[in-house]
Amino acid sequence: MFERATAAASLIVRHASAYADLIAEDVGLAHAAFLRRLLVGVVLMTAGVFSIAMACVWAIALTWDTPGRIWLIVGLFALFMVIALVSLVVLKSLQNSPHGLLTRTRREWQKDRVLLDDLLARPAADGNRSS
Repeated sequence: MFERATAAASLIVRHASAYADLIAEDVGLAHAAFLRRLLVGVVLMTAGVFSIAMACVWAIALTWDTPGRIWLIVGLFALFMVIALVSLVVLKSLQNSPHGLLTRTRREWQKDRVLLDDLLARPAADGNRSS
């Protein structure tokens, strides 16, 4: 019985170490992916906002000396308000689930849980036969 407990303790320590390594790797991958997406998102949004602002300035400059200047400004304001409202509705309706943190660790833990359930159920079955 003592040998089984020693072997189980050794197995638990090795698995805990492997899980720590796997968790560290998962967190590192998630962190790197998040930073890449954040940087690309910031660049994209900055370029997009600047492009839209320059297009609006150009359109206003073209109509500056015309009676349509005020209507263009009001139209641009209305256009951006509609875009903002549609974006808000779409954002609220999104039901996507982000990629979970530690997915590989969770998958390995599930495999080990099944293995441990089998191992723990086996001695109980062996004990029932001897009694």
